[in-house]
Amino acid sequence: MWNDEFWENPWDQGGLAVIGLFIVTILSLVMFAIVFGFLSPAENTNQCEEL
Repeated sequence: MWNDEFWENPWDQGGLAVIGLFIVTILSLVMFAIVFGFLSPAENTNQCEEL
């Protein structure tokens, strides 16, 4: 019963979309930080060893 009422209200759909985008953005930033956090030190250590 309450599911039908939820989807009839566009503000609830908008709130759900905003929350979803917020979560996706945070996860993307975390993945970005992890990937470049692992890549940058590896490149720096390799450059130091070559010198």
